[in-house]
Amino acid sequence: MKHNLIALAGAAFIAVGGSAFAQSYPGGNIEYVVPFPPGGGTDVLARQLNDQIARQTGWNFVILNQPGAGGTIGMDQLSRAEADGLTIGMAQTSNLAVNPAMNPEVQFDPLTDFTPIALVNTQPMGIITNSDSPHADFAAVLDAVRAEPGSILYGTPGNGTVSHMAIERLMVQGDLEFEHVPYTGIAQAISDVMGGVVDIYVGSLPSVMQHVEAGNVRLLAVTSAQPHPLVPDVPTVASLGFEGYQAEDWKAVVGPAGMPEDAVAALNAAINEALADADLRAALEAQGSVVLGGTAEEFSAFLAEEVAAWAEVVSSAGLR
Repeated sequence: MKHNLIALAGAAFIAVGGSAFAQSYPGGNIEYVVPFPPGGGTDVLARQLNDQIARQTGWNFVILNQPGAGGTIGMDQLSRAEADGLTIGMAQTSNLAVNPAMNPEVQFDPLTDFTPIALVNTQPMGIITNSDSPHADFAAVLDAVRAEPGSILYGTPGNGTVSHMAIERLMVQGDLEFEHVPYTGIAQAISDVMGGVVDIYVGSLPSVMQHVEAGNVRLLAVTSAQPHPLVPDVPTVASLGFEGYQAEDWKAVVGPAGMPEDAVAALNAAINEALADADLRAALEAQGSVVLGGTAEEFSAFLAEEVAAWAEVVSSAGLR
């Protein structure tokens, strides 16, 4: 992947234009599609962001939780909504860049059926192992799998997740062979890591850090392109001989294709202003996020790179 997510962080506030549309927008409730159940990470982030925007602008958001199929159902419904600027939603790596490449039943095209509005944040995956594991670091894990292909079992939250794709990309790039063990919940996965049932587990950094801090597991590596501010001394996978390697769970705001440019500009400016709020930034960073923001054009170019990069991984790995 050519882009560097951390390089996109800290975008400047973008002023709303002075058109009559921008001044009167939205003129009603904004329906906000969250393609996952209430209480999950995506839902919490959407509410944090929208609450801050509402405080700044007075706009009213109505959250529509539409879960199912790893976020694909909600995204499909969003793609079919009226493109009037009053229905938007939160997309992420798996449901906008990975699932369309993996699942031939996905009906939407991530590049033509949505209007990119703004990147919000990103979180890398953390790779953990048993605190008593014989693998002292991730380099030792790599040595083990090179010596005996398929000997290292890795757990993830499930097929098609960024955690799963992180190791698939590593296998494609390094011509390696790990054995995948998908889980439906982190509690059982952590138990199995601690018990030595699986050698490593790959999960979002926030989801694994509480177990790292409790001393139950060890954090071996992160999947961001650069060291993560939350754990700056933990090596990146890229630094272990995988130049250009990156696998992150980014989240972004999109709408249906064909949204009015003024609506996109108003929303993008409001999102950037919200992300510049010190309290919101601190809350997101404490959760392991790198705050992004930026222009709609930057997000559009970024999305095109992500879709192409993950499609290549899916194709090379033969995933469906």
